[in-house]
Amino acid sequence: MSRRKQRSAFDQVSEFDRGRIVAYRDCGLYFREMGSRVGRNQTTVRRISDRWMQEGTTDRRGRSHLYTSVQHFT
Repeated sequence: MSRRKQRSAFDQVSEFDRGRIVAYRDCGLYFREMGSRVGRNQTTVRRISDRWMQEGTTDRRGRSHLYTSVQHFT
């Protein structure tokens, strides 16, 4: 039996895991490897990563909670 935690089909990706995906992308990992590390399908990982690259956010509502304080230092 797999050690992975069972998830419902529509379980939301947490902000923490979205941040991990962005960090893994910055490290140059493949989508399949990122998905394996956060326990998600590579298509989901690609969608979150692409959203970050296009909009600078991982939030589906368009607001980013990541790196917002960096703007104050520039």
